[in-house]
Amino acid sequence: MGDSDDAEAVVRAIDEIGIDRLTETIVTAWEGIGDGVEPGPTWPEDETTRRVELSEPDEAVGLDLLAAVLDASPRTPTEAFVHLGVGRRDNPGGERFAVERLAGHTDVSATDTHTTGTVPMTAETFDALARVYGKPLVYVVVSDGDGRAILERDWTTLTVSLPEPAFETVREAVGPAVAERFERA
Repeated sequence: MGDSDDAEAVVRAIDEIGIDRLTETIVTAWEGIGDGVEPGPTWPEDETTRRVELSEPDEAVGLDLLAAVLDASPRTPTEAFVHLGVGRRDNPGGERFAVERLAGHTDVSATDTHTTGTVPMTAETFDALARVYGKPLVYVVVSDGDGRAILERDWTTLTVSLPEPAFETVREAVGPAVAERFERA
């Protein structure tokens, strides 16, 4: 099965199960893969992993955190797996631009209502993610060149992995009110 076939299979599966059950279904599928394989992204063992619960997907501080984490991480973000709850025919404004920017990559499938796949993490990718940040951005994992996650946003949970000095930089960037919301993951 080729990459485009895989992407089409993912989109068909999303259409069949519905967006509301996407995360639950992904976790269940990951749990069933191989013996002893942990579900979800691979986190580095030598860093601290923390999470912040956002009050809603559109909470503005989430985008600030995303930017602060990517700026502070000593690991270079190289790719992002994204799932958007918008597709090519949704919202002709800025969200459509973002969908087209992401869907232009061969490992991304875009239907009328969903966009899913893996893209290189570039300034253009960050701009596209910023345009859809909030409810349209259902799920994203940004990883380094070794496939280790730097951050994961799953609807209203933002999980990050950073060495302690970089995490202090994030705390300073977002301020004490946001920094105190972090908890160990």
